[in-house]
Amino acid sequence: MATWRDDKILELASQLTYSPADKRHEQLRAAIALMPHIDATKTYPWDLVHFRVTGFQPVSHSDHNIPGNILRTDLSTLIEFLSDTLAIKIEDAISPGIDDAVLALDEVTKKFSVSSKTIQRWRKQGLIAQRFVYPDGRRRLGFFASSITQFATDNKQRVERSATFRHLSDDEKLAILTLARRLAVHRGCCIKDISRRVAHKLNCSPETVRTLIRKHDGEFPEAAIFPKPEDLARRLDGQAIIQSFDHGTPIDDIAQRFHRTTSSILQVVTRERLLRLKNLKIEYISNPLFEHPDADNIILSVLPADAVTHAQLTVAAGTNAKAADVYMARTPRDLPPYLAEIFHQPVMPQELEIDGFRRLNYLKYKAAILRNALAADTATLEAVTAIESLLAQAAQVKNQLVHANLRVAVHVARKHQRIDRPLPELFSDATIWLMRSVDCFDFARNTRFSTYAGYAIMKNFARDRSEQLTRRDFTMVTGQDDLLDLLGDRDTATAGDRIDDAAMHSHLCSVIEELPQRERELVTRHYGLDESQEPMSLSELGAKMGITKARVRQLETRALRRLRKLLDARRTTLQTAQAH
Repeated sequence: MATWRDDKILELASQLTYSPADKRHEQLRAAIALMPHIDATKTYPWDLVHFRVTGFQPVSHSDHNIPGNILRTDLSTLIEFLSDTLAIKIEDAISPGIDDAVLALDEVTKKFSVSSKTIQRWRKQGLIAQRFVYPDGRRRLGFFASSITQFATDNKQRVERSATFRHLSDDEKLAILTLARRLAVHRGCCIKDISRRVAHKLNCSPETVRTLIRKHDGEFPEAAIFPKPEDLARRLDGQAIIQSFDHGTPIDDIAQRFHRTTSSILQVVTRERLLRLKNLKIEYISNPLFEHPDADNIILSVLPADAVTHAQLTVAAGTNAKAADVYMARTPRDLPPYLAEIFHQPVMPQELEIDGFRRLNYLKYKAAILRNALAADTATLEAVTAIESLLAQAAQVKNQLVHANLRVAVHVARKHQRIDRPLPELFSDATIWLMRSVDCFDFARNTRFSTYAGYAIMKNFARDRSEQLTRRDFTMVTGQDDLLDLLGDRDTATAGDRIDDAAMHSHLCSVIEELPQRERELVTRHYGLDESQEPMSLSELGAKMGITKARVRQLETRALRRLRKLLDARRTTLQTAQAH
């Protein structure tokens, strides 16, 4: 159905419907002749337009003016409308003796290597199209070759730019959707404003961004960037169900609370956990061994056993390469007690370290393959649980590798220690970069991880990014030291007041569970207490929770104050128990 932007041209189209066929042919040719002379930046009086199309002055004078861009669009619609009423057959479109041809829409798209949407945009910018009756009896758009040539000559840059258009890669689509989601949460802008911002940031078309967002929201309503009200309500309901499930609430109790059946609760849990997996970025270093038919047995059973055997032999003989590593063998002086404790731990042998990196990347590889094979409509709770189990095993291996190489972080941090850069903060930054190095290290290369990690940490310090990363209110909080300070100052406490730190650490985890849900999630995510998830900065938490960074800081202060009171009560209880 034709759409009109100006009521006067719509009224004219209705009047021309009753004109004789020969008159409509004249008016069609007049409209086609007028089209190339329309400038989109100018304004045209209605009386002039009416005269140029019909050859007659209006009965009464009108002060109505039409902007050039609207006139050009409606003239294109009028030409299509008039040609449709005339039912021109394709074989009668070309007069004898005229060297011209009529091209169908698909022929034009192939000629310029563009999409049909691009052709539709060109029509609004002056490309003339008419409707013809094709041999199969159906009416479709046709373009005179002369009109196409004239448009390409007048719009050379536009045609060349459209011909070089390429489809977005999966990585580019992911970058667009990630940035759009971040802006939607943080700024609360409309889709038009966000499309413009993302297009400017990533150097693409706003229309491309808007189309991609709408397509994504249509295909994944539960992860929509701009969800519909009913989808948003369903998403919030699903999040509440999954939170109850994660906290150990029985399925029957959840079903009773939300007035649903047990099977529907299991479906929601599966869907929400699958969505969580789909949005999780799984990075791994691939290796040809991963594709071996018996990779599970080789990587998870045979090679670990061989690594243990070789490690025992090299350690007993004093020839293990890791023990002679400069980062591992030398213990710095004048370290704080909690950093000196790192050097009291045994060094992980080289063979076990390589095996750890192999298992870490293989577990993430398996998880990524299984996740990509899952479909939203056929995924089962068992399949989702299997993927989460693989990721949990990978997180455990990664944690072991990080702890075994904390000495590297200490050595490099000490080299950058300044008056305004205390060692604890530098060590926190170095630990974050050490964790990233674990994810990026290729174990198949003949390189020691300590050398690779030391270079990566020094490179980040050299970029002078530590000032940004160490500000608590700007980016990542890199450890749990501030939280553990709630346990008390071990250096200034008297012997009678000192309490076993390990016991208090276990009490800390149990006390956190007594916090309100919002504060518990904030503390857990901010200080990285959940080993399966990376620590989040105040800004990232604010974006996730839909509040400002300042409000997150207020909630954190209140949570730590409440946590301190709970720990004081636990400390008093332990002291009383020790006294008795």
